[in-house]
Amino acid sequence: MTIEADVVQLARLTLEGKDADSRALLRKMLYSISRQCPELNAQARQVLTLLKTANVTRGITTSPIPVDSDSRLELVSRDNIHQLPIEPIWNPEVEAELASVVREHIQRSELEAAGVEPTRSLLFVGPPGVGKTLAARWLAREIRLPLLTLDLAAVMSSFLGRTGNNIRTVIDFAQKSPSILLLDEFDAIAKRRDDVTEIGELKRLVTVLLQSIDEWPNEGLLIAASNHPDLLDPAVWRRFDRVLRFPSPSRSEITEAIKRIIGSSNNVKDSLIQALSDLYDGESFAEVERQMNQVRKSSILNRTTLETDIIRLLVDSARNVQKQKKAMIALALIESGLSQRDVSRIIGISRDTIRKYKPGAKQVDGGDNAKGK
Repeated sequence: MTIEADVVQLARLTLEGKDADSRALLRKMLYSISRQCPELNAQARQVLTLLKTANVTRGITTSPIPVDSDSRLELVSRDNIHQLPIEPIWNPEVEAELASVVREHIQRSELEAAGVEPTRSLLFVGPPGVGKTLAARWLAREIRLPLLTLDLAAVMSSFLGRTGNNIRTVIDFAQKSPSILLLDEFDAIAKRRDDVTEIGELKRLVTVLLQSIDEWPNEGLLIAASNHPDLLDPAVWRRFDRVLRFPSPSRSEITEAIKRIIGSSNNVKDSLIQALSDLYDGESFAEVERQMNQVRKSSILNRTTLETDIIRLLVDSARNVQKQKKAMIALALIESGLSQRDVSRIIGISRDTIRKYKPGAKQVDGGDNAKGK
């Protein structure tokens, strides 16, 4: 076949979104050029190296996103992740696992040359708002693959036969070229096992998903995320290459998240950041981010300092928290410049209680020893 014929064939494969076939033909063409044109040998070799990780069809054309046959709504969202609103925070175990997955895919050719496959499937489990979706977005950015997201809870239909077709369509679409497919609300299928007449179709749906996990191509990733891992079929767990458990954030992780969200240029006192950490201890990253972004928007729109709006948030929130958290917030407000009398009045806590929680103060019952001081 002539080079001209190869170019025509390459154009057709690329426009059809057949990435694997495009790669194979490009590889053949480049090897041929490197042999026949010594002056282009070095350049051809450089492109061959790039070809190991590049997505040939990305940036040239994108296949139409599949839609539901009745509603005509898109079944999956597609994003090319170039940046994240803030850098994510994970515990060391999750961070190490994710970094390992990235390294495997960046050096995939070395693994494959040794007969070893990179991680192809991941199961993310943990309560809502702890960073599962953000982790998928982070992986897409680091590996430089488009992220396709399928919300299984949204795609579940009262007509399970149609749901099965939709899921198969999305899986076929995701396997056409290297990508990361995120199956969000993965437990949605298990949750629907309350109707005896639907069990057969649900089993078929689960079978389709399990086969997809087993057959997922090395060039991409399949990620399933679940808030309710106890609802998943035990057979599901064994199919994934890795299972990552995302715990609720620790207090120190919440502190770091707050610092990253508000930014270092806003000059917010450490005592106020610590008070926010006390306030949101036990909350999810998503809730912390939501509250901090509300404060940032209020500061911008009201033309006030961020610290002023944080103080207002702490004052409003302190009225509805338990005594120890209220006292810690009170100490932070006093350190920010408010008087002890004013803090006691506006958040409804006695000055004796505030004194009890001062660093170095003796914890005494009733606060009697502090009276009169």
